[in-house]
Amino acid sequence: MTLAAALVEPAADQSAPMGERTFDAHRMNHMVNHPAVRPHVGGDPAIPLDFSAAIANRYNHFLAGDHGGFACIWTAPDTYEIHTFVLPVGRGQWAASFAMWGRQYLVDQGARHLWTMVHPDAANVRAFTLKAGFRPAGSRVVDLGAGPVPYDIYNWKI
Repeated sequence: MTLAAALVEPAADQSAPMGERTFDAHRMNHMVNHPAVRPHVGGDPAIPLDFSAAIANRYNHFLAGDHGGFACIWTAPDTYEIHTFVLPVGRGQWAASFAMWGRQYLVDQGARHLWTMVHPDAANVRAFTLKAGFRPAGSRVVDLGAGPVPYDIYNWKI
């Protein structure tokens, strides 16, 4: 099945959700700081990220699955900034299905607008984002510790 097909076709096993909301900072920190993930998240990869404070904020939703997760950061009413981190074993079909599950989870919680930033050199992330239904919405210069970078902004709205 192609990634595009996976984004519109339901998963074969509908009996169990692909993931769950978690408040387990250790689990999320482990995934985002994995050596195959951390260099692609932004900032200095030598400095571990700690989501503990963000996870403790009940407005945010941290979604965890078998092979990765989403940090869904509340930025305005019904609006979340999405950060994606998927382990190598989960890239491809699993990630596509998890993205659709995560989006539906957030809609069920009342989300109407999702947005994300993509590094200009991350063509694979850009393709994944577009196939998940997000659309280009400009750019924003952000310095995550490695100097200013013009990140591309993508929106998804109900």
